[in-house]
Amino acid sequence: MNQQGRFIVFEGLDGAGTTTQANLLADRLRKDGRTVYLAHQPSEGPVGLLIRQILAGRAATTQADGKLGVVDERVMALLFAADRLDHLNSQIEPRLARGEDVILDRYTLSSLAYQGSTVSHEFINHANRFARRPDLTLFLYVPAPVALDRVRSRGAKLERYETAHQLALIEREYSRLVGTLASVVSIVQRNSAVRRASSSSAPARPLRARASVDPRMFSSAVRPTTSQTFSR
Repeated sequence: MNQQGRFIVFEGLDGAGTTTQANLLADRLRKDGRTVYLAHQPSEGPVGLLIRQILAGRAATTQADGKLGVVDERVMALLFAADRLDHLNSQIEPRLARGEDVILDRYTLSSLAYQGSTVSHEFINHANRFARRPDLTLFLYVPAPVALDRVRSRGAKLERYETAHQLALIEREYSRLVGTLASVVSIVQRNSAVRRASSSSAPARPLRARASVDPRMFSSAVRPTTSQTFSR
């Protein structure tokens, strides 16, 4: 009988480095002989693809006057919850059951942070009541201005939440959430603006975290000890 896989989630603002660090951890675990499913939310499923269209401004709500309007945040919260459940049922749960490790770029905490500034947390939590709890959530903190600078440096069109105002609201929600959730490990990327500017051409490096969590959950890509201080 296969041992259950480990379910690890990376969270943070757009531009915080969640995708980079998720990839680094997945690579390290694979080198250690683990089978790893690396994914993101919104997913590549049917609901996830619709969400991506909305985020990119390629899908909108038709108003009574015939004009196109912004999709309501409550609708966004429900779409993310639906995509999450579909992703869990089709990919995540079966893979964990057969012993694969699942590393996910964004999960339920993102819904609370991104939609939570205008939608009640009770509404969002109820919509996500069937979502499996991760074994570990790693929150990568960077200030909103630094995150926006990183997003702009990509050269792509900014999406729905990639504005100074939106990222500031999301940073506030994340800070409130992370401060009250014992299951979330917060990793502060210190001097991130200077580091980003001085190493833009250098290869990405794994975080070196220090946290009171089980070291067996990690490879050397994220190495915990017993402190509650984190650095990059």
